[in-house]
Amino acid sequence: MATSELAIRFTEGKYATRSEVSRDLKMSLIDNIWNTILSYRSNFNRYLTIKSIDRNQLVLCFCASISGEANGCFTKINKVIREFSELNPSNGDLKYFEDQALILGLKSIAKDNDLEVSEQYLRDIIHGEVKFIDESHKILVNYLEALRFAQENSKREIDENFLGDIYAKVNGYEEFNQFYREVEDNHAGNRVIIDRIYTCAPVALIPSMMDSLFNFLKTSELPSTCKAAIASYYISYIRPFTKYSDVIAVLIAKSILASTEFGPSALLLPLESIIVEKQEELAKIFVEVQKTYDTTYFVNFMLAFIKNKCDELTEVIRNAKAKEIKEDFYRLDEPEKTAIAIPEEKVEEPTPVEEKPIVVEQKVEVKKEEQVNKKLVEDKPILVNNQVSQEQVAVTYIPPVLDERQAARLEVHLLELDPSLKKHEAKFYARHCTLGKRYTIAQYKKSIGCVYETARTSMDHLVASGYYRKEMVKNKHVYTPIPRQGN
Repeated sequence: MATSELAIRFTEGKYATRSEVSRDLKMSLIDNIWNTILSYRSNFNRYLTIKSIDRNQLVLCFCASISGEANGCFTKINKVIREFSELNPSNGDLKYFEDQALILGLKSIAKDNDLEVSEQYLRDIIHGEVKFIDESHKILVNYLEALRFAQENSKREIDENFLGDIYAKVNGYEEFNQFYREVEDNHAGNRVIIDRIYTCAPVALIPSMMDSLFNFLKTSELPSTCKAAIASYYISYIRPFTKYSDVIAVLIAKSILASTEFGPSALLLPLESIIVEKQEELAKIFVEVQKTYDTTYFVNFMLAFIKNKCDELTEVIRNAKAKEIKEDFYRLDEPEKTAIAIPEEKVEEPTPVEEKPIVVEQKVEVKKEEQVNKKLVEDKPILVNNQVSQEQVAVTYIPPVLDERQAARLEVHLLELDPSLKKHEAKFYARHCTLGKRYTIAQYKKSIGCVYETARTSMDHLVASGYYRKEMVKNKHVYTPIPRQGN
């Protein structure tokens, strides 16, 4: 195989280390091959404004495969955040997802600190329902506070002030006298002269190295996913704090993602598990980066890791939706504030009725009284040219008076009849299907309790499915029900 083909294979196909190339080719002497690989990679090298402890400039090989990984990572994060934003806040799906995402992260923090905790205990901490916290468990509460602080300040510049606030939150400090580490690491590896592998930066170098990191984050034009990975590596490499350097490295990486187009929702990504997962593989990668000054090995690992965590969150979202579907199958939604409460009783199926125009009586209102009993008040029929106006509904085979119970039955029927409908789409249509009337996106948004974009997408889906006709009236889209006979 030509040497140039090997360069592409071990860069684009797999970003391999020298030892991996030697192992895969079953050759011990690969100097010429390795030099060709390095020459090929140099065409894509981006020299970073951060340096190693021994003052060599770090590099990222932004070749086609790494660029593709960065784009794929961006797409995965975007997809998760989009699905997250579409969760219904009114039925608990949104809160369920947020809780599960936070629990995944807190589990890793607990494991890193050798804490045995249950999922319910973590959920209670998230909801503020644990009144007395053991001293050893305070890191969980402090980390949660730091995470919420980062969410609230996602647009702040990531500099020394932001880092100081995060550091204080993680440690539970109101004020602190010591910031960066002031004690040297006496590990034997730090005293080696040749081929030294540092366990952390010397104390005297920490401030300047951290300043160079902040400058890199401010000026680099690399994708945010790559910058987050490099920052995570660099903080863990320097270890600027006496404790929790790895935890803060994760928080800064997540904050970098949140400060860009992803927004504060990116802080829900459970990247904390990098602290406790694949430690043997990570140790080898850290050594390789120190030996070669090539951060690509870590960035490549981190991008794949982030995508894997996105898949985990996607599964959480699926579980939230499955939970909603399961519950909806057995129960109807609670009535809205202006609706009549439906007693829990068995409702018999209606007998077939002759298809003919249906007289819909005036809307039923709930009259508030001191007694619990509710009285239905019926207004007189509307008169048009001294004649009774007959309102018709698009679905002509349902009972002639659409009270809340009947609308709920129609909602269930529509979901069984048309699997493409979402629960909230059927709910809105069952209560807004009067022929001749015009409904708006704003009505959908208010009725269902969703964001505007979800309301617009749902109304357009109902149009595409033949339930409404979309029209423009005075520069505003309105939706008119289309007659539907028996289906």
